[in-house]
Amino acid sequence: MGSGSASPTHIDPQQSTLIEAGGTDEENEFEPSDYDEESLADSATIGSSVYEHSYINGRRYHKFRHGRYPIPNDQTEQNREDMLHAMMLEATDGRLLFAPIRDDPHKILDLGTGTGIWAIEMADRYPSAEVLGIDLSPIQPVWIPANCKFLVDDVEDTWENGRSWDLTHMRNMIPMLKDPVKVLKNVFENLRPGGWVELQDVDGMVHCDDGTLPEDWPVSVFTNLMVEAFAKLGSKSHAAVFGGQYLAECGFVNIRHHVVKLPYGTWPKDKTTRLIGMYYRTACEEFFPAMGAIQLPLLGWEPEEIEVFFAKCRNAMRQNDVHAYGNMHFWSGQKPLGEP
Repeated sequence: MGSGSASPTHIDPQQSTLIEAGGTDEENEFEPSDYDEESLADSATIGSSVYEHSYINGRRYHKFRHGRYPIPNDQTEQNREDMLHAMMLEATDGRLLFAPIRDDPHKILDLGTGTGIWAIEMADRYPSAEVLGIDLSPIQPVWIPANCKFLVDDVEDTWENGRSWDLTHMRNMIPMLKDPVKVLKNVFENLRPGGWVELQDVDGMVHCDDGTLPEDWPVSVFTNLMVEAFAKLGSKSHAAVFGGQYLAECGFVNIRHHVVKLPYGTWPKDKTTRLIGMYYRTACEEFFPAMGAIQLPLLGWEPEEIEVFFAKCRNAMRQNDVHAYGNMHFWSGQKPLGEP
């Protein structure tokens, strides 16, 4: 498994699978999902500067390396992250990753762990492994599996996370990084030979397969604005599509690519896909205020016009005649067996 081309060798057939339309917005259609999780509790208060927070336009952000990750870390955002985790389990039939790791991994690293929910579930699923989650924000829970721990650190800083990892995971991180290749080179150097990395990211774009998407659809306008705003912050909101390119540049082989479609709303006919669409629509609606705090003001928008625009976006996602969706990309790559 250590040899192979650096170009993708496995492409997910879901990329060409059409989503059948015909769903509706019905009140109380969905019972709580098997994958729903209660919001993870806040960490205990610790007297350290890394546990301090700042507030911008009513939203809370981490103060450690302030400005490095321009997304809030308050309870609203934590709930959104955990809901997205439940959505991804629905969309992948309960899979936490696609990389074909060994059955008894010893060391698993989660960079940008957020609430820690992925790391905690990996620790439960792989009791043989030591699982470490790293994030700028100390928002992870206190009660965790014995084989799981969390560390406050900047993944773009000097590598202080140990070596010989069997798996390094990053979810919704690549679009936030100023230099993804630098981070992935650090990952490559600190994996064990034959170890895997997996990137899980939404591509930040709007897709449609049946011609029902208007050019001026408000959510499409929003995603284009995010490309501009993230560029001003030194990152790429649509970086998920370049995951394979980044991995190949860093020396990874056996690169695999899976894509999961995330409908903007409940327009799909299939009930599970409709549930995924409800999750994704809700996540987008809750993401708008976070972007209204920093990103759109960065482009010169005033609070009043931001609110009007977001109302148009929310209304657009509740119109089932537009069959739009986003793509979640899963890129995994292996460190060659012959590498030290």
